[in-house]
Amino acid sequence: MNMVQDIFQREFPRLQQDDTIVQAVQQLRQFNLTGAPVFNKDNNLVGYLSEQDCLAAMLHASYFCSLHNTIAQVMSKKVVTVLASDSVVDTAVIFSSLHLHQLPVLENGVVVGVLNRGQVVRALEATLGECYGGERAA
Repeated sequence: MNMVQDIFQREFPRLQQDDTIVQAVQQLRQFNLTGAPVFNKDNNLVGYLSEQDCLAAMLHASYFCSLHNTIAQVMSKKVVTVLASDSVVDTAVIFSSLHLHQLPVLENGVVVGVLNRGQVVRALEATLGECYGGERAA
């Protein structure tokens, strides 16, 4: 059985809650991610910023030609996380039931990476292939 530790992305931006939305978008693009965990000055996880959060702030700012929002003003403060030791199947249930796209991955209470829904789908596809004798599921 695949575990989260086998498939998650270990490189991710370390967004700070006082960073601007523009800085955040640049970092998300650099890592080719649709969201990332947000940290405070003490390096504690305090939120999660998604492209959707950025889009809403940027759309509003484009109307007024002004973008002064910090990440803390638009991020989600309620963060769902998974453990590196969690099974892919259990994690798939979280993605499916909460309609999430990406989650921070914790190991020993520390954020060590991010996991996206596509990685989980690919891992499940491989698992299904094993169920059918090495063939890909139809």
